[in-house]
Amino acid sequence: MNGDLFSPRQPDLFGIGPERQAEPPRKERPPIRERLKRLIAQTDDFRLLERIPLTKPGLVLPYELAKATGDELPVVFLDTETTGLSADSDTIIELGLVRASFSPSAKKLVSIDRIVSAYEDPGIPLSPFITELTGITDDMVRGKRIYEQTIADCLDNACLVVAHNASFDRPFFEKRFTGFDDMKWACSLEGIDWNRLGFSRHKLEDLALKSGYFYEAHRAAIDCLALAWLLHIHPDAMADMLEQADRKTVVVHAFGAPFEARDTLKTRGYRWHDGTSGANRHWWKEIPETALAEEKDFLDDLYPNGSDRAGFETRTATDRFRRR
Repeated sequence: MNGDLFSPRQPDLFGIGPERQAEPPRKERPPIRERLKRLIAQTDDFRLLERIPLTKPGLVLPYELAKATGDELPVVFLDTETTGLSADSDTIIELGLVRASFSPSAKKLVSIDRIVSAYEDPGIPLSPFITELTGITDDMVRGKRIYEQTIADCLDNACLVVAHNASFDRPFFEKRFTGFDDMKWACSLEGIDWNRLGFSRHKLEDLALKSGYFYEAHRAAIDCLALAWLLHIHPDAMADMLEQADRKTVVVHAFGAPFEARDTLKTRGYRWHDGTSGANRHWWKEIPETALAEEKDFLDDLYPNGSDRAGFETRTATDRFRRR
């Protein structure tokens, strides 16, 4: 694990140690703790945020989140930092894995057991945008490689791989690493009804801020730890994600849909597939298996023989979120 993984970017304002001795309070301003208490007590114009405990320096593993129930299974949180947005042309520069234990009966995380954080040299200079976004520089990745055995050990016997945007992370991961095709995947971005839980913005940072926490984002392992913590403090989200992952879904390929139907399809949640990989150009969407009959009726009403011309592909957690 990289030594700078948990390095905080801001000083401890309240810490007193050899590097920072306590100073007598200035007469014109009370000590900061007292001032914060007064501000919070007198107005709702200020809000305190806590660093996510799992992202603090010196984390000791295993880290207990809840009492074990006896039926715990391993789950792995995964995140990638990459040279760009396309799994076809871009590559992984950092991979983060956090192995945890969870209770399927209680639908809750029990402990954080292992952290893997590794860089990989893409063989080309990183763009200024990627360095600005992630904080990763050419010097940090130069000559580095992610070892397959380390990844295999961390994923061994895991019942689920969780990513906050699995449609992005899984294609990158499976392009780089082979032999994990039978892993089950869940997505905490698409597989949780965050709106129902009171969250209008679904980025990981936004979810943390709304929950009263902050962390240094865009480092792969740190993002994994932040996600694990959010699912720990929001057990309804964890239960929602597990339920969604266990359902069968159907990818509907609306082949032959006329051009003039595009706005109707977009309004219903269909996305455009440009045909650069896989099937020819068409509109598609993923729906619960239970909604298939209704979707066929929609296509038949939209254009002649719509459901007969369409393609239907059943998906489970094993093959969901793969590159199309």
